[in-house]
Amino acid sequence: MSQTNKNTWVAQVEEDTETGELVLPLPDELLNQVGWDFGDTLVWEELDNGNWSLRKKEGDKNGD
Repeated sequence: MSQTNKNTWVAQVEEDTETGELVLPLPDELLNQVGWDFGDTLVWEELDNGNWSLRKKEGDKNGD
């Protein structure tokens, strides 16, 4: 994962070699910057330009 600017990160979806499931590794730097933690529910949104946005679900366990 790489940061392209303050609000934009580019990530590569990876496959877990043991389970075959797709995963999106998020570095601690990103989690700290956006205030996410393990166990938070994240919402995917497809944007008009074909990109995707990821945000924390409102009312999640941390009360955000």
